[in-house]
Amino acid sequence: MPIYEFLCSSCGQKISIYQQGFTAVSHSCPHCGSDKLERIFSPFAIGSKTDKQVYEEIRSDRQFERALKSNDPKAIAQWVERTSRGGEIPEECKETVGKLAKGEWPTKDGKPPGK
Repeated sequence: MPIYEFLCSSCGQKISIYQQGFTAVSHSCPHCGSDKLERIFSPFAIGSKTDKQVYEEIRSDRQFERALKSNDPKAIAQWVERTSRGGEIPEECKETVGKLAKGEWPTKDGKPPGK
């Protein structure tokens, strides 16, 4: 089952939500109660590791954490490239990674998530 990360537009907290199934479910921020959550782009590939192991590895990646905190879309694109380990970026992610690499945010308003 997928684990999704969201950024609360109201308080700026990053939260992780384990969601069963593929149906869209409405969530609220456990910190402030707001329902203004924006899903954070966080693709990853799974080899012989479990979903949880891959998830924990991503969460502990300090370079990725710095990229997110710096609000630098190019740094996030570089992280995606680095973690793809020379593999092909999934087709459904290419447009988003392309925007990030150009220094653009792939959000509806073009602003960093939570801003």
